[in-house]
Amino acid sequence: MAKYPRALHVAQQNSIRVFGEIISLPTLLSPWWWIDLDVARKLPFARDRAVELFFWILGVYYEPQYCLAIMILSKVIALISILDDLYDASNASIEELVLFNDAIQRWEVNAPDQLPDYMKHFYQKILDTYNVFEAEMAKQGRLYRVEYAKSALKDMARAYLAEAKWYHDGYVPTIEEYMPVGQASSGVRSLVTVSFVGMGELATKSAFDWIRSDPLISQATEVIGRLMDDVAGHEVRLMTSFISI
Repeated sequence: MAKYPRALHVAQQNSIRVFGEIISLPTLLSPWWWIDLDVARKLPFARDRAVELFFWILGVYYEPQYCLAIMILSKVIALISILDDLYDASNASIEELVLFNDAIQRWEVNAPDQLPDYMKHFYQKILDTYNVFEAEMAKQGRLYRVEYAKSALKDMARAYLAEAKWYHDGYVPTIEEYMPVGQASSGVRSLVTVSFVGMGELATKSAFDWIRSDPLISQATEVIGRLMDDVAGHEVRLMTSFISI
């Protein structure tokens, strides 16, 4: 169960009441999607951020006509949050993380047998979620958009793995080495890409190609977001160390 199942249920049920007449997608709009991930039991290393992230996405768009986009982006940012914690906070070995990343990059139908059960569970949930996206986009004649969304997730996995390898090896990268990886792991390009998927006719193929070209506005946002996050994370670590003393 989610840590705050009642809050999650109320938040998503409210969205269904507001947007329910716009689109009929029971599997996509299910308020139990996060609960089915069974984060507390099967992915205990992951932060339970379902409600927080759902309201983040309402800051991107809240208009009823973007109901589908809200649901898609809410699910992907939740998956990326768990992915971040998988590479950063789980007990996975670097070999397991490499295998997991390889499966993501090839988008394998089944997770490798060598992976632990919790990784297989998470990997299957990723595939299942994107299969729902594909079914909806296929009905709209916009299946190509899911390929962009897959590429966005692959970018995040590659960046997280690079950072995990540095940590595992005890290597401190130069700023020139770090920033391209850090900008990718900021999630700006990936999340903007996914934000277009459910936006109907408003988002054209050229919009996807534009954000994937890494325009200057994207680069600037990545740098600001990455450095702000790193400064805040450093301050938290210092405070934690002080308290533990």
